[in-house]
Amino acid sequence: ETVKNLRACELILQRVIKKHDGRLFNSGGDSFFVEFPSAVEAVECAVAFQKDIKKRNSSDIITVPLEFRIGISMGDVIKEKENLLGDGVNIAARLEALAQTSGITISKNIYDLVKAKTSHNYNDLGVQKVKKNEFHAYDILLDPSQKRKLKTKSSSMTPTIGGIVAILIVGIIGLIYFSSTSDKEILANKRKDTSVPTILVAPIDAKGLSENQKGFANGITESMISTFSSFKGVRVLSSNTSYHTVKNKMTDQDIRDEYGVNFIIRGSMQVIGDNARLNLQMSDLETSTISVSKKKDFALTNIFNVQDELSNEILSEVSTNLGVGITQGSNWAKDFNSMEDFILFLNWREEYRKFNKKSYIKSLKIFEELRPSYINQNVTVVVMEAWQLYQKLLFQLSTDETQDIDKLNFVLNRAIKIDPLSFDALAARALIGIDKLNRSCQESVTDIEKALKIGFTVDTLTTAGIVYERCRDSKSAIKVKRDALTLVPNDSGWFITSSLVFSLYKDNQISEIYNLIGQDIESEDMSARVLALYAFLEKEKGNIKKAKKYLERAKEKNFNVKKFERQFRPDQRPLLEKTIDGLLKIGSLE
Repeated sequence: ETVKNLRACELILQRVIKKHDGRLFNSGGDSFFVEFPSAVEAVECAVAFQKDIKKRNSSDIITVPLEFRIGISMGDVIKEKENLLGDGVNIAARLEALAQTSGITISKNIYDLVKAKTSHNYNDLGVQKVKKNEFHAYDILLDPSQKRKLKTKSSSMTPTIGGIVAILIVGIIGLIYFSSTSDKEILANKRKDTSVPTILVAPIDAKGLSENQKGFANGITESMISTFSSFKGVRVLSSNTSYHTVKNKMTDQDIRDEYGVNFIIRGSMQVIGDNARLNLQMSDLETSTISVSKKKDFALTNIFNVQDELSNEILSEVSTNLGVGITQGSNWAKDFNSMEDFILFLNWREEYRKFNKKSYIKSLKIFEELRPSYINQNVTVVVMEAWQLYQKLLFQLSTDETQDIDKLNFVLNRAIKIDPLSFDALAARALIGIDKLNRSCQESVTDIEKALKIGFTVDTLTTAGIVYERCRDSKSAIKVKRDALTLVPNDSGWFITSSLVFSLYKDNQISEIYNLIGQDIESEDMSARVLALYAFLEKEKGNIKKAKKYLERAKEKNFNVKKFERQFRPDQRPLLEKTIDGLLKIGSLE
């Protein structure tokens, strides 16, 4: 059982090594030597690995939790075949022995290279001597409790190391990292998390089937992967990855840890004569539960229709459950003639919510593809047109602004005329009315309250939050945005979360921002405006390194000052100016 858990941890290690451009060059069974072209990458890899292991050990399903120590050194090495030898390797081993359980200890030459390029805290251990090696060491403090004091050049290190060896005997595995020298230093803090869920479609279980029938089963697998790939709200792994997981007998936990998979779709096919039965299930790897289950009996001659039908049924549930919530998704789905059109609509929504000029153009193309099939009578498509016109005006893309405003007013009124009880149409008129149609807050709040009584969906609540915010009711804004987050399991693009963060900031609920975001701030697709706000908050706390890191990430994601400013009402100008001024003290916003 220990070896089985060690192999699972090794998969995690292999994944983070790959992300940080490392190379595993030796393994002692319970220890691993890795070289990197960059000291920064070695450190970030070590930190990421320890965090992943800590998260793994907190799971109730882990049978044998394992803990690791890491040492990082830099020095001259000799290459012998694929192995590396020399003092650099030896000192890395000594640093690993010096490290605490679940800790990372680095040499001074590593510390000197990374201290200004990372946001971690370090603890100076002074000059240490382990066996015949003497070196200046530092701990990376992953947790304040790891801070410790060691005697300098201590001759009493032997009992300490002896204690560590004793602990090793009862199951704590040592991990040794080595970083080689290079002129190239890469300033990078790679993130692994994203707001987009990852799905793996496992090959259909075809045991007991003939070769031709196995071909049908493989076709169903490929069909599902192709169908799911059409939806931008999820990330679908390739069929090569699917077959690789089966060939290597990977467990669900292995798949989750190595590929970051959130959901696995598995199925089996049984054939009796000319008839077949297909069973499909989707498992949530975080909760270890079955979230979707489908069964279909059919004639083999009808297999191509069945594989498309089942793929669409599961995609419908996946897209609504994960992307927009079951109530809202079901309400929208009935407005479209086919699953293909519904997915086009959901992809339009994904692009529109990115709220930039490039995505506006993409969403407009999708809208223009859909519109010919739903001329004037489909309220959902008419509301789409209103939102497109709204962004066109916001991004100043109109050649005749007055004409577009008149058209926008006409389109919104037509949507409500088609369906007076459409909460989507009422919510759209409420927000767009304040911004572009000179409607009063009283009129818009009336629309919102009517919409909330009729329907209770994610988008209605999100729009309501913005309307309440514009109308100076911050308490209601925060409440409905929190309600929106409870309705949808996956906040794609951190759209709702970002909006709530700014409501909390303007209400001076800073600690609530940190509680809401948590470790998600490291997500690779976290919005630029939230990263910029975090930069300001960290600067206010005196954490300048973190502030610079977040601001750099915001700029990498094309941080837009005007878009940032739109989060503040005119009466909140002093807070906006304070925030922008603080950001400028961290660095350039260009």
